This record gives sequence, structure tokens and C-alpha cells, in this order.
Amino acid sequence: MKPASLASFVAIGTYGCSVAVRRMGLPAVWNKGVAFSSLENGSTWASAVGFAVLLAVTAMADKKPASTRNGLILLWGGAMGNMIDRLLYGAVMDYIPVPFWPGGLYLNVADLALIGGALSILWGTFKAKTQEETQKEGKP
Repeated sequence: MKPASLASFVAIGTYGCSVAVRRMGLPAVWNKGVAFSSLENGSTWASAVGFAVLLAVTAMADKKPASTRNGLILLWGGAMGNMIDRLLYGAVMDYIPVPFWPGGLYLNVADLALIGGALSILWGTFKAKTQEETQKEGKP
């Protein structure tokens, strides 16, 4: 699957999932904030900054490891999935409870894609640094 297709699949899949949750009458929490339900009053500003950062990182990702590029695909898919909900409903529907979070936290599939994408980028960065250090030491 091409990267653009995968991002579209994640975005459309997360939107479809929120539609299914709503139609099945499952408990859902409408989240007007960003970043684990924070910044409710500044979600438009935070979303705009997040997209700008995502654009900048994507522009620099040409020669990055596959894990970084795959992470960006997940980030774009998750961001677009949440953006579709925000544009259509003014908030993001969260329906996956995180029981160990103090005060309660709910996520959705797009949030999981965002978390997975960030972890994949961190892994790629860590792996690249480890490879650079190994090469500097002259180890094969």
C-alpha cells in the first residue's frame, strides 16, 4: 500500500469507526481539547501548530529511516481522522477507556495512530543514533 493510501485509509477508518460507535450507542466522550483532553480553550491554535510541525517534519523526512517515514504516515492518518471529527462535530469522539490514567482518559483509533506514529519516529531516531555511534567507534 502506498504511503498516501495508508494515511487515507487510517483517516477514513477512524471516521468510520466513530460513526459505528455513535450508531451502536456505545458510551462515548466528546473531546473538545487536544493532547489527552488538554487545551480545550486553545484546541484550534494547538491543532494549527501541530499541523505546521507535522508539515515541517514531513518535509525533512526524505532520507530518514523507514520507521520514521511509517511513523509520519500514522501521524498524518491520525491527525486527519481527528480533524474530520472536529470539522463535522466540533469535537473528537473518544471511546477507548484508559483505566490507569488518573481522572480517567478516553482515546480513539486516531489517537492510537498518533501515539504509534510518535513512538515509531522516536524508535527510528534512537536506532539512527545508535547506528551512528557504532560507525564512529569503527564497529561493523
